[in-house]
Amino acid sequence: MKKVALVAIVAIAVIAVVVFYVASNLDSLIAKAIEKHGGEVTQTRVSVAGVKISLREGRGSIAGLEVESPDGFSARTAFSLGDIVLDIDIESVREDPVVIEEIRIRAPVVNAEITKTGGSNIEELRKRIQDYGAGTGEGGGSGEEAKRIRIERFVFEEGRVEIDPTALGIEKRTLVLPEIRLADVGGAKGAPPDEIVKIILTAVTGKVANEIAGSELDRLIGEKLGGSITDKAKGLLEKIKN
Repeated sequence: MKKVALVAIVAIAVIAVVVFYVASNLDSLIAKAIEKHGGEVTQTRVSVAGVKISLREGRGSIAGLEVESPDGFSARTAFSLGDIVLDIDIESVREDPVVIEEIRIRAPVVNAEITKTGGSNIEELRKRIQDYGAGTGEGGGSGEEAKRIRIERFVFEEGRVEIDPTALGIEKRTLVLPEIRLADVGGAKGAPPDEIVKIILTAVTGKVANEIAGSELDRLIGEKLGGSITDKAKGLLEKIKN
């Protein structure tokens, strides 16, 4: 659940690399593109501390990427995405699909604030991103037909979720997320960015739902709001997949 904005912003970063491939001031253009388009998708502030792209080496990094919570929540930052490293097949940048050899996200932190009704800042962001994708039908991009993307390896590691359910009278908890690895995302022909997002989201949200369902926190929230723990985890996952 907590990773939909994360994956969408990474997809925006990949598209930005493609769009500004020939630009001399590539790093600053990509940073501005992530902030601009990320803000449009989430309808909240997205900021980047720095971007470094080496076209000669086919590598890139994004540092200090943060997504703020929607208005009305105490948690200022919803996502703080440690280090994002991209390995790019430069020869494919002008082709279709664009091949990203690896996206590796290290030490992301998700700040999930849960309300008295069981909603959260993360759920609100998820809804906004889904609405944006449904409205454009393009999954982001430069306004032209979206390039197809193939990700050979996706690695999400050393992540944790800081959960604040104090509105329900429950103490804060931290959940550590096991490493997630995906291979050949998009297949040989690649897939549009929105489909890439959904493929990764389904795998990641399944892991998150399983971790929450097996935690004491889920039991406590279930007692406050009513309903089966297992049903809540399944229901959450289905909401995100659809």
